Amino acid sequence: MNNITGTIALLSLAIPGFFLNLIILGEKRANEAAAISWLTGSIVFTLSIYIINVFFGIKLNLASALSTLVAITGISFMFVKRNLALPKRWINFKSNLPLKLVLVAVPLLMFITAFFYPVADWDAVTLFDFRARILLNEGFLVNKIIEMIYGGYPMYTSLLHFWVYVTGLWTPMPIYPLFTISLAGGIFFVLRKFYPTRISLLISLAVIFAPRLFANSFIPYTNLPYSVLLITGVLYIYLWIKSKNVPDLIFGLLLSAATFWVRDFPFALVNFALVFLAIPVVKKYSKVLSIAAAIILVSIYFIPEFHTIANYLKYTVYEYYSPYWLVFSGVFIYKLIKKQKDWFWALAYIGYALVLLIGTYIFNKSMPGYYKAIPDALQRMTMFINIPIILFAATLFLNKKNS
Repeated sequence: MNNITGTIALLSLAIPGFFLNLIILGEKRANEAAAISWLTGSIVFTLSIYIINVFFGIKLNLASALSTLVAITGISFMFVKRNLALPKRWINFKSNLPLKLVLVAVPLLMFITAFFYPVADWDAVTLFDFRARILLNEGFLVNKIIEMIYGGYPMYTSLLHFWVYVTGLWTPMPIYPLFTISLAGGIFFVLRKFYPTRISLLISLAVIFAPRLFANSFIPYTNLPYSVLLITGVLYIYLWIKSKNVPDLIFGLLLSAATFWVRDFPFALVNFALVFLAIPVVKKYSKVLSIAAAIILVSIYFIPEFHTIANYLKYTVYEYYSPYWLVFSGVFIYKLIKKQKDWFWALAYIGYALVLLIGTYIFNKSMPGYYKAIPDALQRMTMFINIPIILFAATLFLNKKNS
């Protein structure tokens, strides 16, 4: 095995992902299904090899992992092959060509560049990549060494590293730009349902170049995969609320739930709660809910029990990401004045902020003061926090019916 076969094996995870996306979203949405096919395929594949190893005692090696991939691909294909009709033209490249080239070329260049770098970041060397190397030698997830370093970290990225190594690729670093590519594709194809192509491209570029997110395409941690799944999931929930197309809801909920296969952060609970905006009475008062949630968030800062933590988060996360919070405030006030109706992304942003605050408070109870020693980890964990602001600001470009 060598780097070529390893690269093919890594990219081949998109094949079952494509078929699974078609099953959920429908055969007419092939462009969209292809854009995030690798993301879906990587989740299903890693879960599958985890299950056959832990619950059925099948040793993980090239043969068993490859057989699992073939089985997933074959089974998923059986459900779509009769009705599959691929579009004659996948994407019209002629319009807005410079923007499309940037959106495609930048992540692609990142993917190619990643082949020249080894795993070097501390947590990856000692945890995520280390578990993959043990698994490569031992073949079983249930052993003393892996149990010692398992902790509260799911095996998702470690199993992707294992797949890369067992198929011959020398470094797992190309995995991570694929998440950025998936996010760019997912954002673009969802937003194109609401905005002109040019605006959709500009918003997609603003998202992938958001602070921390772009840089983490070269950092083999779980923060980027988590952020991509969280945001893609909430995007499809938003799409469902707008279109009332049930497959979008199913897909959004599945992607949101998949975040727990990456990390045990609770931010996906906000995604689940946002589903209630589809209820007419809740949607009617979404502006009132947004104002109330904002007041609660600001008020917590002045509660003595929470003040120290809230103040720390203020300068470690929100001031670090300035001026995004100022943009949010400005858009919030503008939408109030203009009496606009779309408050989904405001509630998403405030919801994530409340979960961050409450989660840090609970974490501090178990490990007092420790959060102050890990500002960099907090910034990585919340790299997605600015994306709802970008999407909230983008709603200013919606027509009156949707805004």
